[in-house]
Amino acid sequence: MSSLEHLPARAYVAMPMEVTVEQMPRVVGEEFDRVAALLASRGIAPRGGVIRYVSARPDATFSIEVGHLVDAADLEGSPIEPDILPAGEYSVARHDGPYAEIGAVTRALMDSWAPEGVAAASAHTTTGEDYACWYELYLDMPREGPDGPEGAVEICVLTASEPA
Repeated sequence: MSSLEHLPARAYVAMPMEVTVEQMPRVVGEEFDRVAALLASRGIAPRGGVIRYVSARPDATFSIEVGHLVDAADLEGSPIEPDILPAGEYSVARHDGPYAEIGAVTRALMDSWAPEGVAAASAHTTTGEDYACWYELYLDMPREGPDGPEGAVEICVLTASEPA
């Protein structure tokens, strides 16, 4: 299941949020729209929706960032500073279907790591041990399918090691 790929650094603009899994479907869409409107007000074209998972808390709350990829050159002279998804070796899963299945696709990706000697890279932060870089990249606008919103998504996790 796991495909290791070298991904380039990617600039993005996002807003931080603390959410539960149950809240995500409702609040994430609203936040995508808010960030897109902010970018549009500056004449900046979004280049794909991003949900970056910063950390998972013991109380089942996730610290996430929700926004859009951007061309960093488009932000020159703007008060908006992009963040960067770092370049590196990522474990990547691709899904084109119902967003409701992303959790299962992510679990299958994670289950593939141990046999391959792969682990997610972690970062030491003020809140403890967090993900170095774990994100979902939404490659197109959602379309309504029989099981709710769906579309093409890449789940990308920066790895700490290469396969054994």
